[in-house]
Amino acid sequence: MIKCQDACPVNTPSGSYVNAIADGDYIRSYALARGPNPFAPICGLICNHPCEKACRRGSIDEAVSIRALKRFAVENFMKATNSDIYKSAELSTSFGSGKGVPTGKKVAVIGSGPAGMGGAHDLARLGYKVTVFESQPTIGGMFYFGIPAYRLPRDVIKFDIDSILSLGIDVRLNVTVGKDMTLQDLFDEGFEAVLISVGAQLSRPLPIEGTDLEGVFHGISFLRRVSLGERLELGKRVIVIGGGNVAMDVARTVRRLRIKDVHSVCLEAVHEMPADKLEISESLEEGITLHPRKGPQRVVGKDGKVTGLRVIDVASVFDANGRFNPQYVEGSESIIKADAVITAIGQASDNACLKGCKGFKATRWGTIVVDETMNIGMPGVFAAGDVATGPGIVIGAVASGRKAARAIDRHLRRRERKTIKKAKMTEIKDYKKPAEGYIKIMREEPPVLDPEKRLRGFVQVELGYSEDMAAEQAKRCLKCNINTIFNGDLCIACGGCVDVCPMNCLKLTSISNLAGDENLDKLIQNRYGTSDLSSIKGAAMIKDEDKCIRCGLCAKRCPTKAITMEKFEFEEVLANE
Repeated sequence: MIKCQDACPVNTPSGSYVNAIADGDYIRSYALARGPNPFAPICGLICNHPCEKACRRGSIDEAVSIRALKRFAVENFMKATNSDIYKSAELSTSFGSGKGVPTGKKVAVIGSGPAGMGGAHDLARLGYKVTVFESQPTIGGMFYFGIPAYRLPRDVIKFDIDSILSLGIDVRLNVTVGKDMTLQDLFDEGFEAVLISVGAQLSRPLPIEGTDLEGVFHGISFLRRVSLGERLELGKRVIVIGGGNVAMDVARTVRRLRIKDVHSVCLEAVHEMPADKLEISESLEEGITLHPRKGPQRVVGKDGKVTGLRVIDVASVFDANGRFNPQYVEGSESIIKADAVITAIGQASDNACLKGCKGFKATRWGTIVVDETMNIGMPGVFAAGDVATGPGIVIGAVASGRKAARAIDRHLRRRERKTIKKAKMTEIKDYKKPAEGYIKIMREEPPVLDPEKRLRGFVQVELGYSEDMAAEQAKRCLKCNINTIFNGDLCIACGGCVDVCPMNCLKLTSISNLAGDENLDKLIQNRYGTSDLSSIKGAAMIKDEDKCIRCGLCAKRCPTKAITMEKFEFEEVLANE
């Protein structure tokens, strides 16, 4: 198992594209990153990077900066070529290359965010005629309306969306299913399946007094209105309630609206806040005043307008079992003055597109209950992304859209499409050991704009790696997709590999000393015809994979060539029949 690839919801071969950057092959790096993910450029900027959390380098010092390196690969691809990416010989996806053989069947997708466009992309590659219905005047869903431009420039969204639309997907903007037309209208129009992917674009209400006052806004709708260019009257002093990434995005957006006095109030202590640590630190750099461990009690006002927020000190947020159970300090109430208050304490989904429909179930937060096939309980109707799972990360929504696309394909074909799993080991004849001193290379974050320059508008904050920085950071990869393969028939048990290993991850021992589970029993049985270890004379090589740094010294030292360095690659392809 390659930990970074396994942690990615769409199984992006992270290590392979990082290694390609280290080798200076940027086009291949982009192809590997884009293969399973139609939103590789976007994810290179805003992904929550579960791959980095799983990165084995993190057990030594810090994880490889996989997300930022993806951005580097994408930007170099954009500079190098404007060719049709679907014709690239290097490019592969889990649905093959290019459009699928036309099936003659139509599928409607409601919502143009990561799950909807991800699902539309895969459905088009499977041969379906796809039409996306978007209630807003601009395509992109939460990419466009939920993520500020200083984190995600609009030209990057357009690049990804245009790439997907080039597959022949139609789009109908300013059409709200459930208002302008019904779900039944879609079926009457000839669509044979519908994918609901409207996301979680509603703000959860804050259950305190005063939220009906003039000057109270809700986080998600606030970001949407700003993205659409609407001018909002916020006054000179603004409070944002919430400790997550959306709250940080809202506060930082307010600062870019030329408002200097911005305050962020949250229940958690700074180290407990769910927001990304980088988001928090950059917020502080931009002059946002943080009020941790403060519980909002009431929005206060005068003559129907906001004048402030009454808060109380928080003694603790979680109980002894780690459950959310805030405890407050009596008598610690105070008022923070403000002209506007924006709540950003969570998100909910709007399932109004199902108005008048029967057979589906929804939670109190509006999410639609789906079965294991992503069906909502109505024939031909499926749901994916945040509207089905609750608020999550972008790449998780993309994976959900892919799963729904496969489910729709299975539903319309009345049978499972053949899945081709390709796994291969390739011996690296001229294996190059990692760069000298690579284990001492420290993680370095991409450079960012100075705070003063950031606040001149919605200019992109993160500048990205230079070529030299990217090359050095890519060399930190431990190459988990490279394996040391031992040929027991050639091994003479000389112990040379054990002696030369710099990480002491190899051990040569008697088979009779082994102990393990049923997998070891099966291995011994297949090799020696018995699982009785005490009766077997011979040696066993034990390797600690977590310690191995793929230096290749063992293979170089071996006098009989019993050890080879081999690259593992895996791909799952749905046949375009």
